[in-house]
Amino acid sequence: MADVPHQKSPLLPDRLLHGTPHNHPIEHIFGIAPQIPCLESEKTLVNFVLPPWSGPTDWDPNKQARFIENIFLGIPIGYYVIHAPQWRTSGVKPMSGWLLDGVNRITAIRDFAENKISIFNGVFHDDLDELTRERRFYHQPFPCFELSYSDDLQHLRAIHEHLNYAKLERASTVYGHTPAN
Repeated sequence: MADVPHQKSPLLPDRLLHGTPHNHPIEHIFGIAPQIPCLESEKTLVNFVLPPWSGPTDWDPNKQARFIENIFLGIPIGYYVIHAPQWRTSGVKPMSGWLLDGVNRITAIRDFAENKISIFNGVFHDDLDELTRERRFYHQPFPCFELSYSDDLQHLRAIHEHLNYAKLERASTVYGHTPAN
């Protein structure tokens, strides 16, 4: 559902997420055009670019397997959030196509597809017949929320921090520091 105009409240801040939801299947993350990093500090994950501040995945193989098992069990797996890809005549715009939320889930999907993790006590991706993989894995819903393009780095960082608040809170407790602003 696209953003609907609403009356501004003097008690609440403006909405943070503005964009368009897309109902994609899992296979979409492998089929989209690869995004190309603009900065040396940007990393990639499947066909997405990660913001420079994006840390490594914090799911161990057991948690990844549990997530993949949920896909096969038909349990909704949430959505991922990307910053809209934008181009100009000289190439891709800065911060274009960044994956702001979903790193752990997309990493688990990639690792399963690459036979790096097993599910249900030892079943790997390639152990399944093609029809089962297509119907019960690649065609399963994995919706995306695509944010409207913005060149405001602080705004994108704030969105990332709101979407990943639990991870940031855990890090501050474990490492004894507060998340960067």
